[in-house]
Amino acid sequence: MTSYTKRLLPVLAAAAVALLAQDHSSEIKHQIVPTLNGVRGVEVSALEIVRDLPYNSIVHLKGNVEIKTPVCVRTGPGNAQTCSDYIVLRADQADFHEDTSQIDASGNVRVTREPMPDSRHGGGKQ
Repeated sequence: MTSYTKRLLPVLAAAAVALLAQDHSSEIKHQIVPTLNGVRGVEVSALEIVRDLPYNSIVHLKGNVEIKTPVCVRTGPGNAQTCSDYIVLRADQADFHEDTSQIDASGNVRVTREPMPDSRHGGGKQ
């Protein structure tokens, strides 16, 4: 074994340990939250998601929060609905109330209306 290889081995070992010990807490988590009055669930994502129990409680979201609520209209018989857009809330933190769909957001809060990815092609129907 050369002296170069002997010096390189500890560096490679330290890099391997660092990769194995990586903190995955910075990964965005995703959930779909069913609503009592909606056809489609509300899509939520954040670095941390904590759901109170039992169901119909509060979903606590922290860090890079995004809440996508579908915009749907009744279009035909049998309560058929077409969904083409989202109302998207982005915030540092938010609490989503499952029973009322109320959102309490804080930090840097922004609300936009965005098309659903498939709505440009006549999709988005439910």
